[in-house]
Amino acid sequence: MANALNEVRRWTWLLLVGLVVILGLLLWLSPAERTLGQTVKLVYLHGALVRTAMLLFVISLPVNLVALVLGRRGWSAWGKALAWTAVLIWLVHVLFSMITTYAAWGVFIAWFEPRTRFTFALAAVGVAFVAVDRLVDNARFSALAFAVLAGLTLGLAPRLGAIQHPLNAISSSPSVTIRTFYAVILAVSLAIGGLLAIWFRARIAPGR
Repeated sequence: MANALNEVRRWTWLLLVGLVVILGLLLWLSPAERTLGQTVKLVYLHGALVRTAMLLFVISLPVNLVALVLGRRGWSAWGKALAWTAVLIWLVHVLFSMITTYAAWGVFIAWFEPRTRFTFALAAVGVAFVAVDRLVDNARFSALAFAVLAGLTLGLAPRLGAIQHPLNAISSSPSVTIRTFYAVILAVSLAIGGLLAIWFRARIAPGR
């Protein structure tokens, strides 16, 4: 069993490295935009990371609810792995959102934007939930905590307004090339998220 888990970790890690390289190449080759110029490449990554993290939260919610009801450690381990991955990708998104905001607007953190405040609040809460989960180390507690985290995230995100932040700027672009590149970048980002969840699951001992 241990050898099989080590193989999963090794191959998952190798695939992750390959996908990150592909993502970098896609961003390098992706087209510039008339208004933002090359800065739009950061926007591609920013949007892909947000959607990847949100999808992971969506998937983690029913998985953790099943783990809470059934109390089975296998379900709890997957729920934990999905939530950890969602939080990790959200933290990476926070870093790139600061770079993107500075490149586009000239400030690192646009506190006047509701989405910015939500971004940093979720990062802090997510890290706190993961830290407490590590301390408590109980399957049902993990399932409850991460179900609550996902539920709050998915419940609050659609209610956020926007002041200067455009909504779906890339998806609504008239350029087929821009939309196509973004779709491929998003697909690679989602694949990275899935592999990270598998890697985290392999690192969680079966008996925990």
